[in-house]
Amino acid sequence: MTTFYEAIQAIKPHAIEQCEEVSLTEALNRVLSIDVVSHIDFPPFNKATMDGFAYRFSDVDSTLKLNIAGTIYAGQSDDIEPLGKQCVRIMTGAKVPHWCDSVVEFEATEEKDGYILFKKQPKKGLNIAYFAEDLKKGEVVLQKGTLIKPNMINVLAQLEYERICVLRKLKIGVITTGDELVDINEPKQPSSVIDTSRYSLITQIRHFNQEAIDYGKLKDDPKNIVDTLAKASQACDIVVITGGSSFGDKDYTQGALEAIKAQIIVRTIDMKPGKPTIIAKKDNCFFVGSPGNPVSTFSVFRLFVGNIVSKMLGCKDFDVNFLKCKIDFNYTKKPDRMHFLPVNVIFSQEGFVAQKIKYNGSGDFRALSKANAFLAVPKEIESAKVGDELEFFFI
Repeated sequence: MTTFYEAIQAIKPHAIEQCEEVSLTEALNRVLSIDVVSHIDFPPFNKATMDGFAYRFSDVDSTLKLNIAGTIYAGQSDDIEPLGKQCVRIMTGAKVPHWCDSVVEFEATEEKDGYILFKKQPKKGLNIAYFAEDLKKGEVVLQKGTLIKPNMINVLAQLEYERICVLRKLKIGVITTGDELVDINEPKQPSSVIDTSRYSLITQIRHFNQEAIDYGKLKDDPKNIVDTLAKASQACDIVVITGGSSFGDKDYTQGALEAIKAQIIVRTIDMKPGKPTIIAKKDNCFFVGSPGNPVSTFSVFRLFVGNIVSKMLGCKDFDVNFLKCKIDFNYTKKPDRMHFLPVNVIFSQEGFVAQKIKYNGSGDFRALSKANAFLAVPKEIESAKVGDELEFFFI
């Protein structure tokens, strides 16, 4: 049986190179396919960072008094030459006159009859954003493989990227299997199970801002499963298939993958939930076969599909980010598998703390809905106690 970490290391997909141009307002949560290099120095001049008076520090003497030479507004290109010891009324964003090296806010002065008095001895160099201190021409501002987030849009707009080159979206196929599965609006028998995992997987793919291809729910029919996997392998970068990954009489995923000549990379993983997870590859298409229970499907997607997406796009944001936390409950288990436990993590004065959620196993979609994280309990640990430090990742 493969360890969780061995399974992650075994995933070695090809990197996606195909790119496309999108408008800046459509670039959110897309992955840059280029280095963004500044073609400008910014600010392009020394500018005031608040409303006040610009002055030359050496002109301030014991009288703390300077005459006002004029006013400069943002967007105004005119300069004002001084006549003796003077200052200039200036507004936020305006170009600081070449002879000034400081700006004092209005509140720190008294204005009277065409001059100002400093309320106390001023300091040199305050309240000025200096030429090129934010961006320098030729500087790499954002690297290829960066996931474009809202806080990056301003700098891209400043660099005049009306359109930006991003990697194409991955095509991720979703197949759910099982005679017991029914859709939300279908008639139900006492033995029916609503196909919740299909909705969950499609939503997770769209949350990654990738393209979901829904191949529907399949009956436990080996030929149909083989045909659908073969079709999906031609169209998709990744295919997720749920149910049928274990070793029961109607678990057909492994056989179907072998029938289409896929290479089985990982067959089982020493983790709970998700032990009978299959990872396979055919040409450039990766397959992830997960158990059908909702917590298993969700966690396997987050851990392994997210890792594949991250590696294909060269962007770590899709992979899980393990952080440290303390736990506020006791937990016991056998030292045979790594456990991923739905929890609620809060931030306290002591750092992150994982709180227990009532959890009845991998079919407990209610517990999943209450969780904001998964706690990782290492394989070798039999007993974790209140205050112990473990790793977790947010979901």
